[in-house]
Amino acid sequence: MRWLDSLKRALGADTDGELGRADLVALAARGILAMGRRDARGKLTYPPGVVIRVVAADSSLETLRGWARDPATESEVSARLLNEGVEPVDQPVRRWEVERGGADAVEVLEDASPVFAVLVVAGGDRDGDRFPVGAGAREWRIGRGRWHADNRLQNDIVLSESAVWLSRAAAVLRRTAGGFELEARDQGEYVVVLPRDGTPRRPAMSASGRVALAVGDEIEFHDGKEARLRLRVEAP
Repeated sequence: MRWLDSLKRALGADTDGELGRADLVALAARGILAMGRRDARGKLTYPPGVVIRVVAADSSLETLRGWARDPATESEVSARLLNEGVEPVDQPVRRWEVERGGADAVEVLEDASPVFAVLVVAGGDRDGDRFPVGAGAREWRIGRGRWHADNRLQNDIVLSESAVWLSRAAAVLRRTAGGFELEARDQGEYVVVLPRDGTPRRPAMSASGRVALAVGDEIEFHDGKEARLRLRVEAP
């Protein structure tokens, strides 16, 4: 469904065919809200993932691509949904696509793929192992071997069976509306997120204990010396 003209009229904005940043945020949030369906208990539920498809004229293509990549845009969409009563845990994961077309427009669709990313081990005895992360869970435990610290919780992503320097409960990956967050556990400051673009970040050193993670980034686990393994975050 295309929302541009109707929403701009509702907002009292100019309908000159070009989207502003506020328009983009409002259209994305409105499209998601329209997907709400009530379950058997009457609670509004939303798809686990959506694609926000933006069509842009040549004159605004790069501007809209920049806004779609900007984490602040995601934060604003999340805030709008929260204002409408959609808690962050209930918000669908959003994937943005910006393509060249005619007049600027936005379309919000359910994501047909149940897999949002694939984590690929690089190095060690599990080199090349692939772990899909999809709509069936909100968090994935990462570490050495089958068990995550004890015999009650299993690791969803096994980095190695034999690297004794690697903690059994190394880290936890969590799904957010804007993508993913990584929390370091027993591996502490020796977990580093290596963004595709930007400065390396250590979850253990951040104020929240977590850092954002996106497709194209890598996670490095090391022992403070030379031993290290990586997880690549790839598109499905």
